[in-house]
Amino acid sequence: MVTALSGGVAKRACVWLWLAGTILLAGCVSVETKRDAINDINRAFKEEYEAILARSGTHFASASVGETFDATAAALVSAGMEIRQQSRGLGFINADAVAPLPLSRSEWDRAGAADLPRARELLRRHVGLLAEFFTFEPEGLDTVITATIIEARGGVEVSLTMRMREVTAPKSGLPRREYPPPTALQAGLDKIWGALERELSARPAARRALTAPAGGQRTQ
Repeated sequence: MVTALSGGVAKRACVWLWLAGTILLAGCVSVETKRDAINDINRAFKEEYEAILARSGTHFASASVGETFDATAAALVSAGMEIRQQSRGLGFINADAVAPLPLSRSEWDRAGAADLPRARELLRRHVGLLAEFFTFEPEGLDTVITATIIEARGGVEVSLTMRMREVTAPKSGLPRREYPPPTALQAGLDKIWGALERELSARPAARRALTAPAGGQRTQ
């Protein structure tokens, strides 16, 4: 006698069959295919990365070079970054931290959710259903931020970059991305600029002004 499965049991059975099929599919996806998939994401995100840096990656401070250098270093530390290299003479600071810093985990997750649909769409072209398992997992990654501080236009120009560095292999089995999700990049830059403005405002000798280039928005 054949008995019909209940709706809940049938649904769970379908889910397990889908998972089993996807796992089998993952085993059939070559390393080269996975690499091509992530390269597609990197190419797409690189364009947005460069556009965001052009729009929000440089700000102008009405303060001395020394004050701005110290304020930039302090801003990075206040955001959870650790200074690895710095040269006052060259106007260069390199800092890193375990991702998702300088964002909190909730900030990272919100930013990742905004960019996830597009990333999965790009992945599906290469790995099919395996794309549904892709997330912007920060585990096993470091965030690397570089800052350059140079005298310009009667004040100081501060420029930031932000990249991701792999520390351990991802659980997904997909290669790592070199560029942060665009929304996370924008959020991270905004956070550093806000910290820098607060640091400059706390310094009596500074004129307490940090502005974006023409066409950009002032950091609040």
